[in-house]
Amino acid sequence: MSVTPKIKSFLIADTVIREQNTNKWSVIGIFEKIFTFSFPCTHHSLALYVRLADGDGEFNIRVEFCDDKNAILAAFEGLKINIHNRLVSPEIGIQTYNLPLPKPGKYNFLIYFNDELAEISIPLEAILVEKTQVK
Repeated sequence: MSVTPKIKSFLIADTVIREQNTNKWSVIGIFEKIFTFSFPCTHHSLALYVRLADGDGEFNIRVEFCDDKNAILAAFEGLKINIHNRLVSPEIGIQTYNLPLPKPGKYNFLIYFNDELAEISIPLEAILVEKTQVK
């Protein structure tokens, strides 16, 4: 019987890199807010880093990007993971492109394992900046 993994870390960053020789991850430019001069806008590229724990089995992973009313604005699917030891903490990096931000406010990334919503979501806030505030 499979055991759904728990999320140990879930970060938003500019980029995530997995070094081929060591399999170590680098998470570069961690943030939780996006500042922009106008809405609607598109955030051209961001990455998600997820570290899991206490899972066992084969899982299809889906990540949804939702607004404050839980309307899905983007979804990232097709990632699969096999976990064969509950003591292992697998890591996942997901690169996203052209993320829609229709208005200022709070957004969330939600992650699903075999269509089961994980306990933790990661918030992202989009903030309107007046051009006069930038010096």
